[in-house]
Amino acid sequence: MKKKIIATLCAALMLSGVITGCSGSASSGSQAAASTGTSANTASGAEGKTTLNVLWWGSQTRHEMTTEMLEKFEELNPDIDVVMDYSDWDGYWTKLPAQVAGGQTPDVFQMDYAKLAEYVENGVTADLSSYIADGSLDMSNVEQNILDSGTVDGKVYAISTGTNAPVMLYRKDILDELGLSLPMNPTMSEYIEVSKKVYEATGLRDTFVTSCSADNLRFIVRNYGLNLYNEDASALGFDDPKYVVDMWELAVQSQEEGWGLMIGEETATTAFDSMVSDSWSRYQNSNELQAYRDATGKDISMVMIPNRDDATASATYLKPAMFWCVGADSDVKDAAIRFINFFTNSPECYDIVGIERAVPISSKMREYVAPSLDEVSQEVVEYVDYVSQPEMSSPLMNPDPPEHTKVSELLDQYSEQVRYGEITDLETAAQQFMDEANAILAAE
Repeated sequence: MKKKIIATLCAALMLSGVITGCSGSASSGSQAAASTGTSANTASGAEGKTTLNVLWWGSQTRHEMTTEMLEKFEELNPDIDVVMDYSDWDGYWTKLPAQVAGGQTPDVFQMDYAKLAEYVENGVTADLSSYIADGSLDMSNVEQNILDSGTVDGKVYAISTGTNAPVMLYRKDILDELGLSLPMNPTMSEYIEVSKKVYEATGLRDTFVTSCSADNLRFIVRNYGLNLYNEDASALGFDDPKYVVDMWELAVQSQEEGWGLMIGEETATTAFDSMVSDSWSRYQNSNELQAYRDATGKDISMVMIPNRDDATASATYLKPAMFWCVGADSDVKDAAIRFINFFTNSPECYDIVGIERAVPISSKMREYVAPSLDEVSQEVVEYVDYVSQPEMSSPLMNPDPPEHTKVSELLDQYSEQVRYGEITDLETAAQQFMDEANAILAAE
């Protein structure tokens, strides 16, 4: 199995242009790891301490908070010496596979929901179920559905860092100026009506409806109790092309009426800039509200993803922002569990990180952080509480399969031709997309 993992991950690295992959070397983003030269899975550190290698992705803000938090963990656990390693999002998904393939899987590492099943299947992540059962990893204040999000085939392989939900971020300052508003749970008709009025008054347009991405399609089918993929991801989770057609028809309508941004018309170089110069709304996740307010200097607020007018279920779902996993080959699993338990249950942790990795999964920690949160953070917590109400959200779907990237790129290709007017027979094109997507999923 290990040889298979190495071969698979090395091949992926070579395809992505990392010709020196499988070395497990630290990037320039790794401070402690680079300076100490300590390899992963080293049980003994300086002065006989246990060495714990921790890898994460994120912004500079997350790096600084995580560093401070890990230093606090060391202070409270003087027998553990933490080796810190980090990267941005893109670099992380070359760094982690390289370390795994080089036999240097970190003892603790962040994991994305979409990639969890792949890493479990390849034997990279440790089963944490026994630690939960014996109480060393205390999940007594964590709801079962949150634990389920890190569960594969009945075993817990990952612990969520916090709870997120998809949101529609929007320029509240503009809506206030125009005397407009959006309800917290808008219908698509309500969203479109506001979109048209904002465009007429400001020239700013929609980028959500017009993107025609796999996420858009996912939201549409979830409105009718379906998912993008079936239970074992051997096929799409729907068999009627009308959902794809509906998505394309609305995008074309938005472009023809002017309130939807056409391909190639976006002038901004970042999503943050786009909320100033091109668009008035954008689909993101709830924990990104602060980043958008800081980066734009505008009054950004959020509502739920608009539901189709005839929806039978909510498109919104509660999701793990990211996970902590433990390396299956780690020699220091007990120390790794102590860290994850610290992150989940310790006030000393949340005094530092707040809700930067989303709303704490422990009900006690949510209560603990609430009084100290700033206005934006309180808004995020209130939003997550709101969508946690019955019928405000629908069940979390299984993680996307590895083939999701291919399916998503295929949909993008078809959607681009539709938006440029190169495809006009939408039903035939939708069926062709579905047939090709199902072939991709069945072949893997």
